[in-house]
Amino acid sequence: MLLNMTIANFKSVKSPQTISFQAVKDSRLPASKVVSVNDRLDVIKTSAIIGPNGAGKSSFVRALEVLKRIVMAADGPENPLQGTLTGTTFAYGIDKATPATIQIEVLLSKGDGSDENPTTIARYTLKANKERIYEESLYYIINNSKKLMFERTLGEELGQYDYRFGKLYRGEKKRQAAKLAENRTFLAGSARKGGQTSLELYTWFEKTLHILPMGVSSKAEAYACEMLKAHPGWGEQILNYLWALDITDISRIEVRTNDNGEDHLRFTHIYVNDKKAEGYANMFQGESLSLRRLTVMGFAFFEAFITGKTLVIDDFGQLLHPDLLCHLVEIFENCDKESQMLVVDCNPSLLRDGLLRRDAVWFAQKDQESSTVYYSLSDFKGARGKIPTSRRYMQGAFGALPITSEFYFVHDGTPVEPEKSEEEAND
Repeated sequence: MLLNMTIANFKSVKSPQTISFQAVKDSRLPASKVVSVNDRLDVIKTSAIIGPNGAGKSSFVRALEVLKRIVMAADGPENPLQGTLTGTTFAYGIDKATPATIQIEVLLSKGDGSDENPTTIARYTLKANKERIYEESLYYIINNSKKLMFERTLGEELGQYDYRFGKLYRGEKKRQAAKLAENRTFLAGSARKGGQTSLELYTWFEKTLHILPMGVSSKAEAYACEMLKAHPGWGEQILNYLWALDITDISRIEVRTNDNGEDHLRFTHIYVNDKKAEGYANMFQGESLSLRRLTVMGFAFFEAFITGKTLVIDDFGQLLHPDLLCHLVEIFENCDKESQMLVVDCNPSLLRDGLLRRDAVWFAQKDQESSTVYYSLSDFKGARGKIPTSRRYMQGAFGALPITSEFYFVHDGTPVEPEKSEEEAND
């Protein structure tokens, strides 16, 4: 599970900003919405980043996406930093070569906090620009005791790194470090050579972290086909899931393979015409954008229901009804596995009282330097009261609202003002 993430000098984020998924200690908040790790640590199941358009909400998702791409980049002559970190350093900075910093903390094992069965957290930091890695480190936090696994720092001469290894590190060291390119992570290189310490976190990137595609592309369809082929019984489950979302005219979902060996998803619709049931078939790309998104989310949920996943969904509410968003959160909250979900959206319906814990809601807004800052709803200690949270947000109590002003179109230097109504003209 992802415990927290810190980013700096990345896209719209300048100074270090942290979003945490660790629950605060507050008996007034529902315990059913967290996964209990031990007496000191609970992890929030579902969190949301909310704010106006252009505030930098998605910068957080992009940073996590970039980190995964760099770590999971296939071996080869291509520079994985060039395609992932190009244009991602602070957008308003003067020096575009200044490296971005991304740091995450991931729960590797729950344990019970004892010396025999410790709780183990990985803290991984990467500092890089599109040309090279400047710093990379991995620490284990074992029962609140910080232990070095490896640390890699760029020396005075480009391409030369200073390495430090902790006593608990397990895996090849000197040989792997000597032949590592300056645009490749030691984490990936050592993990692929069987290094036990690196492999634990590398596997989390590979198998647990799931950043969902938007849900309307061929990539999204390929994922849905893969899931349905691996789990044929999920076809019926998807129908039940869509019915729960008030989509009741689909009677069958199946994978069809064309002559080129390409898999495509086909939906069979049914409707009643003069008391006679009739139907028609439609392929995934021919369906509405909202149905395609909901289908992909459904399969991602099912994966999370059977094995621990960290789901990240950008533009969560795009094309979806506000009530539907709330119900999707409720469906995911029923997951009894160690899974979590982070969603990003503009929609204040996610602030509906009782839907998310207060420490699960984060706001994004720009400061005076046009840099993004993140802050939690739980920071507002006096925010409880009879007025619904969503209404208080719309009244400006928590900030993170768009600042709008009047707009007039100018044509050939002459403002084109909107026509006044008859009542306004008489006034």
